[in-house]
Parts: sequence; C-alpha cells; structure tokens
Amino acid sequence: MSLPDARTAVREHLAGRLSSATLFRSLMTHSDWHVPVYTSTEGEAAVMTFVDAAGERWIKVFTDPAAVEAWAEQSGGAPDQQCVVTDGANLFSALDDTLAGVEINPGLPEGVHYQQAHLPLLRQWARIVELESALETIDTGETPIGLLRDYDAYVLVLKRTGADTAQLVLAPDAEGRLLAAVFTAEDTLAAFFDQVLATADFEPIPVRVNGMQLFGQLQALPLDGLVFNCSGPIPPRAFGKRLATYVLAADDETARPVWPDAH
Repeated sequence: MSLPDARTAVREHLAGRLSSATLFRSLMTHSDWHVPVYTSTEGEAAVMTFVDAAGERWIKVFTDPAAVEAWAEQSGGAPDQQCVVTDGANLFSALDDTLAGVEINPGLPEGVHYQQAHLPLLRQWARIVELESALETIDTGETPIGLLRDYDAYVLVLKRTGADTAQLVLAPDAEGRLLAAVFTAEDTLAAFFDQVLATADFEPIPVRVNGMQLFGQLQALPLDGLVFNCSGPIPPRAFGKRLATYVLAADDETARPVWPDAH
C-alpha cells in the first residue's frame, strides 16, 4: 500500500479525497515529525505545550521544517525554533489525556487538530501501525514478540451455524490450506467484507480478541495457520501454526521454539 506523505495526506483528507484510515496510516508512518521543545531548568529538552483561552494545554506538531518556519513566522515565534524529531507511532502513542488535544501544522492549509476525545483513537492507530510493522520483521527475528501477544484489538469473523454456535470464516487460499483470517484494523476488515464477503450467503459476525485468545484458539483449532489482513489494503502476512506456539512461549525463553517460517 503506497501512502501519501503526512502533509499531502492531511490536504487530501480535508478535500474529501482520502479516507480517515489512510490519513491515520500516513500520520503514524511519517518518520520525521517535528515537535517544538524548550530547554528545561535541568538542561534537558522538554516538549512545549500551549495554553488556550480556556486554560487547556495543547501540543503542536509539524510534518517538516518548512511547516515549523511558517508557523513561527505567523505567530511571531523564533525562526530557529528548536524541535525534536520523532516518528509518528512514537509521537501519537505518547499523547496522554491530560492534553486538550494536538494541532498538526497549525495555521497552514495542511493543518488539522484533534481534541482530547480523539486522542485514544490516535493512540490506537499508533499501536496498529506498530503491530503491523512488527509482523513485517518476524522473518528477521527482530520483532518484539510481546507486541503480538499483548495487542488487544485483533478481529476474527464468524459465521453463525445455529442459535448458539458459529464457525470461523477462513481466508481464501489457492492451495486449499485452512488459514484463519485475522485483521488488525478497520480498513483491513472492511476490505475483506468488500472483496470476500460481499456475496456471502450468511451474516458475518466480527469478533474482537486479544493476542492470548487469538493464538490460543489457533493452537486449539484444526488449522494450518493464519493470514493477517488477507484482503489488503496493506500487504497480507501468512504464517504457519507454529507462530502461535512461539508467541505463547514468549515469556519462557527455555521453552521457546525455533522461529516460525512465514508463508
């Protein structure tokens, strides 16, 4: 999935040409957010907060140095404003509810703000992108496996088979393997509904599960493995059933098996 840069993403979203999910992905994957800081009395860089007319604290963040300079010029600030540079997942995961909100590129056409009520959503998207990035690096052995175990917003899809029974809906597979279809975000689930379930003769039931539930069920069911986000819009990632054993053994180094192969 090719994402626009964060500044373009904001502009396209405000023009109604980009979905909220794609905007959030662009914000989280942006690698060089500029955050104004000041030097504290201890001589350390501290993030600047800005108090509004109601006495509420906001932070301001910028997509690039030019956006910082434009804001400083408009607001009468220092043209050489000191900033720390960080990636989107780190930035937005750190927003806490003591803030009234966050302003992105304030005063610019590519500017948007999120109030306190939206901060949990931004933190959730940061976790989504962090998890999806971790899935991309499993083959190298560099993934913090606890991310997979501790994530609490996986989604499975069930098909009702009786008044009190249901069965797992599987991912399409050309080789006929039994692969659980697992989704990490709203847009990947929506793609599955659009591409695979649009003509289904049953009502799909999305079910949110945490990592322990997901990988415990994967171990217990007669499956060959699982596919994360099988219908896009990000690249799917398929793994054999051994991934469940690896994840569930993440806290026990002596019991940890060989790293599972990706499919």
